[in-house]
Amino acid sequence: MKKEFNLTEITTPMLLTLLKDEIISPECFLKECKSSLQSFQSTIDKKFPPDLINFISMPLWVYINLKNKLGNEKAFEIMRVVLLTGGVAMQSILFDSINKPRTFENFIEQELQINKTGTTKWNNLEIISKDKNKFEIKITKCLYHELTTSLGIPEATKLICQVDNAVFNSYLPEEVIFHRNGLNQRIADGCNECHFVWECKKCKERN
Repeated sequence: MKKEFNLTEITTPMLLTLLKDEIISPECFLKECKSSLQSFQSTIDKKFPPDLINFISMPLWVYINLKNKLGNEKAFEIMRVVLLTGGVAMQSILFDSINKPRTFENFIEQELQINKTGTTKWNNLEIISKDKNKFEIKITKCLYHELTTSLGIPEATKLICQVDNAVFNSYLPEEVIFHRNGLNQRIADGCNECHFVWECKKCKERN
């Protein structure tokens, strides 16, 4: 990205809106989360990269505090809406479609670049196949899941990877279909790896 994207400009207003009927003074709640964030970060295992901690610790800390206030189910659903909205915005910007035409080739190029420098740079990626009709990869190491598991909230990984379907199936919705070779094919589901498959139906028709 040429310009730094501030995710909180989207997630904070949405969180405040969703919390206004759930807790007294959502603004105070968020201020308390922010003021205690550094203390929370100090409890995180130092094996995790500092930039990963800085990127994801605030949403995770908010989620933990919401679980204590509202229970697991409601806290999860609130953060699901918030992170889905913010995550789709961030990932859409990373694909840089304003400056690069939406093509299957450009999508593949940007997805691989995001894995090197963007929001998935902390994960290990292996390319299984890459041609003009199909692109398939697998993630063999997910630091997001390792971090959430170390904090006792492994389910929070699903809050992060939920963005995949929304972003990948909206890049070229009339042409490219994203799937995972079936259900429960993620590290967050207990698998050893995450599967990502993009098939360009229009490409096959043109060929």
